Amino acid sequence: MYVLIIYLPLISAIIGLTTGRWIGEKGMSLLGPAIMIVSSILSLIIFKEIIIDGKEVFIEGPTWMDIGGIFSIEWGLRYDSLTATMLIVVLIVSTLVHIYSTEYMAGDPHKVRFISYLSLFTFFMLILVTASNYLQLFIGWEGVGLCSYLLINFWTTRILAGKAAIQAMVVNRIGDIGLVLAMFIIFINFHSLDFSVVFSLINNETNTTILNLIGLCMLLACAGKSAQLFLHTWLPSAMEGPTPVSALIHAATMVTAGVFLIIRSAPLLEFAPIAKSAIVIIGAMTALFAASVGLVQSDIKKVIAYSTCSQLGYMVLACGLSNYSASLFHLMNHAFFKALLFLSAGSVIHTMMDEQDLRVMGGLIRKIPLTYTMLLIGSMSLMGFPFLSGFYSKDTILELAAGSYSFDGQYAYILGTISALFTAAYSGRLLYHAFIGKPKSSIRKIELAEESPWRMAIPLIILAFGSIYGGYLLKDIYIGMGSPYSAFRNILDTNNDLFTPELLSTHIKLLPVILSILGAIFTLQIQNLLVPSSTSSSFLTYKIFTFLSDKWHFDFIYNKFINLPIFLAGHNSTFKLIDKGILELFGPSGLSKIITSLTIKNSQIQTGLVSTYAFSVVVAVSLFFFTPLILPIFFAFILLS
Repeated sequence: MYVLIIYLPLISAIIGLTTGRWIGEKGMSLLGPAIMIVSSILSLIIFKEIIIDGKEVFIEGPTWMDIGGIFSIEWGLRYDSLTATMLIVVLIVSTLVHIYSTEYMAGDPHKVRFISYLSLFTFFMLILVTASNYLQLFIGWEGVGLCSYLLINFWTTRILAGKAAIQAMVVNRIGDIGLVLAMFIIFINFHSLDFSVVFSLINNETNTTILNLIGLCMLLACAGKSAQLFLHTWLPSAMEGPTPVSALIHAATMVTAGVFLIIRSAPLLEFAPIAKSAIVIIGAMTALFAASVGLVQSDIKKVIAYSTCSQLGYMVLACGLSNYSASLFHLMNHAFFKALLFLSAGSVIHTMMDEQDLRVMGGLIRKIPLTYTMLLIGSMSLMGFPFLSGFYSKDTILELAAGSYSFDGQYAYILGTISALFTAAYSGRLLYHAFIGKPKSSIRKIELAEESPWRMAIPLIILAFGSIYGGYLLKDIYIGMGSPYSAFRNILDTNNDLFTPELLSTHIKLLPVILSILGAIFTLQIQNLLVPSSTSSSFLTYKIFTFLSDKWHFDFIYNKFINLPIFLAGHNSTFKLIDKGILELFGPSGLSKIITSLTIKNSQIQTGLVSTYAFSVVVAVSLFFFTPLILPIFFAFILLS
């Protein structure tokens, strides 16, 4: 069971990619989701055995690499509480995305390949979360990056999709450098990449500088994969892919890989105080940045994409505060309501004939009430409305930040609370412009709008159940005090202090909830302050809107101070000097030109005149006979002189 659960998605992908033209669209639409349903059932069984029954499973596989006893890597599987949680998140969301895609991609000529890519994506994510060492984790890490490229660029005829896929690949390569450097430093200092070996060797006497360096490298890796500040630019661009891809990337697979790496490396990071502070600062800034930019986005998918970036910031800052179980709890809740938001947005786009601009929507509440209800549930859970899933995890993170009584904690609490206000504001703005406001689209689109088919509606209903009840049902496992699962939290948290936040004053606890509710109520007023109108807008409104719509000018700064200098250096140095200079002069191109030139000059001797050829023969014969006589006289003259 523990091995089969990993290879089932791979089997689905191989069948689809090799025999897809024979089994056809209908066959793959049945086979792909069926295999994923079996995998999801197995993940529930594993969740029960690992977390409810308190077991751990380690499977040792064959030796993968053995270099003279100096470096040895075994292919193994590690099933602990963290792995069991990630299996639930990855497989359930992936299964629902598979089912949803069978209807959403109907009519696409490459639907079989699309479902195969989804299964392959899931397989590599399972490799990542079940790895027993960093090198095996790196294989899954690179695999999800490859699949994200294939899926974002699935519609290969779209130029923007190709550019977005390349951008995602390039930005993630920067993060990959961080993970590779961390692996090198770990191996040099601990002579192993196995989690159990490395973590057992870390103690108070370990060199803190080395651990801080490893932690900062892992933060770089996390920033690339989980779209944290400075390496976040690829995430909104990834919306060029099909909507089911966005749901899978943002909810359960690629963006959660960075947070998973930080949680998995918790025993190492606990002895790296500088790295932890950097993690808190980057996470809090990411939460604020993405929430503020989401206020002015007009693309329905990009609004949700920036909300993903913001929520990932909450998870990362919780890890920096040593509250890994709260971060994992939020990751799990976020997977359900974020998949619900994206798939609901996909239903809206499907209904509006591929229209994604909120400014030309409106009035859809009467045409697609089920989709509106699903999007409302997802948005309320996202903004942390009381007693929904997001409330139990996000507010817990903010309370733990306020209760840490440190600069990092207070910094995270302030920025996280402001982000909660912005989150509610852009969530309310999305609902208003898409469903409640006056219709701004053509009459034909409004008249043809209809509810999604059942294969798209059933995944939404299941995800809505998780978005409503998931936090309440699972809170004792992840953040409950005195529950029988406290041993599970001790595995993840060294600073497992859930009692201190209970002593916080009431207004500190309620402030994020109050701001979220006020942000939802005064959505239009906040929009009027930030988005210029055609009637009257102040100079300050234009400046704020420009700053936010330009995404804090990150793209401008990167293009002017990084991309353009690199491009010019590449053109002037490597291209003009090396490629078009040295290589063309002394390389194959230069040699061919020299030989061609000599051949042309030599061909000019062949005039075709008998007199010229006779003269050449006479000169040659004369030189042959008279040279032996002339040379001694010449050398004698030189010696005498």
